[in-house]
Amino acid sequence: MNNPFRYRPSAAMVGMMQDVTAAIAADPVLDGLFREGKMLGLLRYATAGNASSDEGWLLAYSGKRNPSAEGVKVHGTVMPFVPPVYDITDGYFRQKEGEISDINRQIAEALEGKFSETLEGQTDDLADRVEQLKLRRAMESVKLQRWTFGQYRLLNARGEEKSVLDIYADKNLIPPAATGDCAAPKLLQEAYGRGFMPLEVGEFWYGISPEGPVRGQGRFYPACSWKCGPILNFMLQGLDVEDPVNLCGEPRILYEDEAIIAVDKPSGMPAVPGLDGLESLETWLRTRFEGEIFQIHRLDQDTSGTMVFARSRRAQGIIQRQFEDREVEKTYLAVVDGRLASDHGTIDLPLAPDYEDKPRQKVDPVQGKRAVTEYRVLEGDEARAVFEFFGLSKVESFGCSAVEFRPHTGRSHQLRVHAAHPAGLGMPILGDTLYGSASRATRLCLHAASLLFVHPTTGLPVRIYSPDDRAPGLRRCGT
Repeated sequence: MNNPFRYRPSAAMVGMMQDVTAAIAADPVLDGLFREGKMLGLLRYATAGNASSDEGWLLAYSGKRNPSAEGVKVHGTVMPFVPPVYDITDGYFRQKEGEISDINRQIAEALEGKFSETLEGQTDDLADRVEQLKLRRAMESVKLQRWTFGQYRLLNARGEEKSVLDIYADKNLIPPAATGDCAAPKLLQEAYGRGFMPLEVGEFWYGISPEGPVRGQGRFYPACSWKCGPILNFMLQGLDVEDPVNLCGEPRILYEDEAIIAVDKPSGMPAVPGLDGLESLETWLRTRFEGEIFQIHRLDQDTSGTMVFARSRRAQGIIQRQFEDREVEKTYLAVVDGRLASDHGTIDLPLAPDYEDKPRQKVDPVQGKRAVTEYRVLEGDEARAVFEFFGLSKVESFGCSAVEFRPHTGRSHQLRVHAAHPAGLGMPILGDTLYGSASRATRLCLHAASLLFVHPTTGLPVRIYSPDDRAPGLRRCGT
């Protein structure tokens, strides 16, 4: 079973997604329901406990049940959407929801000075009455939410059952609204309930792209950690789940002296220690060099390339200030999933953390910090050298563009969001499992090719290249 938080969909999964997407687009009712943007999911299963058994597919959409979306006809056969884990579209939930709506009505009438019969005869002043109603509304909402999460009883591959409320309580957390209504939990619940063995799950976007988060028609995205993290971790228990980490090679020392160490970080290795227990580049250095090692900057785990560490607090402070003052010249090489029309340009899109979908970032003109990226499309020998460096064949690189990025700011996931967002390039970096280009490449095709900064001891400019002797053709790519 693939890891729903970090995966690359199989060719079979991509093909089924394309069939489903085409079928929805051809159905006026479904297209009308989903065209504003909807996350859908597919699950490939075996009818017995091994992958050699007969296989089939389950289909789901995120959100509450909509009676108008019961299934989609794919190649002449109706493929039903799986039911929700718990249907809140009628029954007790609707009754209590109606009572809360009635309190909202009473608050509005009170504020207008038109008191309903339930308020007649009360002597409290208007402000107290409104506050009492608001307090009652809050209490009823909390009670209804707790009751609802108690009804969402989830299964795992061991045959165990647990409510959303209890799963979150075990971690001293409160479930966010709509927990359990995403596509992936629905699919696993249906598979377990029918005695199927899950083999692969994937979630993809249908419809127009939202303004903030990165979403694109027909692109796969990982399960959200905020809502689905705790419940999927429970539901996956008992399955043999793939290790999501794909470490590409070993670190390599590019330069060292008494003040700094420059290293070529492989894709898949964390830059600094984290909670996952994986060996980080910083830890790797500490086991090989005497004395202290001090972090200066970071690269994403999936990004490879040049990193510089300091060997003293003084050197760390001097170079960090250069990063903070935007005096360090950074050059990245990448492959994006599409053919770019313009040969160069500048992307200026403010970025902020997507707190509902960590660790992803989103474009946010209100709360975001300014992020600026200059880019240049590479052609000819330069492009071929980049494709070769990332191990892409002619078939794998077909329809893609080799790009040189020069970020003027250093926001988290800046290049990945600027590439993927429709207001940026509109083409995610190839192999990006977070922002929608997970297929065709075995790694994220983003590499920190060079850093130019002032040496903390000599005061002279120093440029560190990666790669150098392994792929000399890349030295022509603006570095």
